[in-house]
Amino acid sequence: MSQEGVLSGVRYPVSLPSERAGQRRTLDEHLFVRFPALYRLFAERMLRLPLRSRLRRLMLTRFAARAYAARNRRDFEVMLLGLDPGIEYHPRNDLMPLDLDTVFHGRDDYRTVWRAMVEAFDDIRFEPEELLDLGDTLLGTAAVTGTGSGSGVPVSAQLFQVVRVRRGLVVWQRDFGDRSEALEAAGLRE
Repeated sequence: MSQEGVLSGVRYPVSLPSERAGQRRTLDEHLFVRFPALYRLFAERMLRLPLRSRLRRLMLTRFAARAYAARNRRDFEVMLLGLDPGIEYHPRNDLMPLDLDTVFHGRDDYRTVWRAMVEAFDDIRFEPEELLDLGDTLLGTAAVTGTGSGSGVPVSAQLFQVVRVRRGLVVWQRDFGDRSEALEAAGLRE
């Protein structure tokens, strides 16, 4: 891969918190769910830090890990914290039930997509791998595993999520199965 475009961003490895810690909300998640304006203020300030800031790296990797843990425990309140009310979401079509749209708008639609995913895959689980920080655009990489609830067929796939952030909240997200497509959507080339 050519490094010229990638050098403008910073890569961080991301992993889930311990099994026990990932199964419950942290104190800050309880606070942020109760006072979402506090989360927005904190996230907006954190994203203003320079790309190579240790504090930015620490907070981004923590937020990403906790967001994936919230997905794994089906905690929609925590999942939706970082989303703008008008988010535009383009899920990865090959992991979606066939009867759903391809573009979703708003938090309610986002919740609808994730409920459909949970219904389609009994034990869907996300394992984050890395985060590429490009400033207002982030590219997350995760492994997705699960078993089809109707078919019993096991699923294992790579997921590349490109998000655009404004004022600390995700305003646009598109999921990919191909890394080069995700890099291109993030403004980079492989």
